[in-house]
Amino acid sequence: MKKRTLIAVGFFSLLLAIGSFYLATNYIDSLAHEKLFAPVVKVASQTEIAPYEPITSEDVVLVQEEADEIMDDAATTLEQVIGKRAMQPLYPGEQVLQQKLKDGHLLPEKGFARYEFPLTAIMPVTELRKGDYVKVWIKYRPQTELETLPTPTTFKKTNSSAELLFQSQLVTVKDNNGIEIYTLKPRLIPQGDQISDSLFNGSEAQKYTDGERRYRDYRAQPSSLAAYIGFNLTDQQYMMLTEAMNYGTIQIGHITVTKEGGTQ
Repeated sequence: MKKRTLIAVGFFSLLLAIGSFYLATNYIDSLAHEKLFAPVVKVASQTEIAPYEPITSEDVVLVQEEADEIMDDAATTLEQVIGKRAMQPLYPGEQVLQQKLKDGHLLPEKGFARYEFPLTAIMPVTELRKGDYVKVWIKYRPQTELETLPTPTTFKKTNSSAELLFQSQLVTVKDNNGIEIYTLKPRLIPQGDQISDSLFNGSEAQKYTDGERRYRDYRAQPSSLAAYIGFNLTDQQYMMLTEAMNYGTIQIGHITVTKEGGTQ
């Protein structure tokens, strides 16, 4: 009996030792894995994120990466990225650095202020998205009408048809309810159903999740008609723009900004 007891105790002791060794090995492996690997947010495969495009959950993935391969300032949670916008293109598989993101809604810098205008006062001539750089023109009224107006004080009239006032950046596109819709397409004569939708229903944000609405709106599929657009302007630019409205139609069009800061 004693012999059987000793054998049983020895057997269970062996099992306990094996189990302890297994648990200890797994624990050490997990510690080593934690030290060698860490989470990092990357751009999803076959996805390219354009500048100032709202980032959705479909655009990024959270993966485990070797710790020594993770760049400084790389985002480590999806919450640090989703809903923000990139200030430069982000390519498939690229680690998302927080310094490349902007969540300040293109706030004006020192010497500038945010000004919003109804689209009844400004005519876009190209498709525009929030963050686009634009040229701001005035298309003059007929000469017979201009003869009755005083000489402008904030800009010079050097052409009989149109004048370039300045370059700026589009910082907001809103619908009739003041909801950001990110993009607009120029339409000389809006369709009747779109007009009634903008006036009575505003943005149909409730049809989509917030991420889906941002994605659709930015991809030139705004959920409602644009009604207001905004710029960050200096005092001089604001006075120039408001005065120019008396002399003709303000037109804006998209321009491409090169990496060197020039325009095309």
